[in-house]
Amino acid sequence: MTSFSYGKNLRLLSASDFQYLRNENSIVKSKCLRIYFKPSRLDQKETRIGLSVSKKVGPAVTRNRTKRILKEVFRLEGPRELGLDLMVVVSPFLYRNFEKAEDAENSLRGSFKKLLKEISSKNDRKVIYSTN
Repeated sequence: MTSFSYGKNLRLLSASDFQYLRNENSIVKSKCLRIYFKPSRLDQKETRIGLSVSKKVGPAVTRNRTKRILKEVFRLEGPRELGLDLMVVVSPFLYRNFEKAEDAENSLRGSFKKLLKEISSKNDRKVIYSTN
């Protein structure tokens, strides 16, 4: 049976984890997201994720809601067994491009799912651009 938990072993927690992803990484992009990724520095087969949501995205309620959405999509549909470290950076313009927050959240979900699929299928290329 598949576990749908989101424990500490699936998160990037330390500054050194994030620093590892800033150098010589691969990247996938959309209008509202950038995902930096490379093989796990811990040599584990589970994929770990770290989220970076700037204060420019909005107030704390909006930032926390954004992080909850990203965690939920990763928990349910993320590439679990690739052994990658992922750092997701949310664009500050995400909520400014939509009149309703609900529309922005739907766009965020769709973009994140699409980028995760790209990472799963093409994680050997250096830079992957998305049209969305």
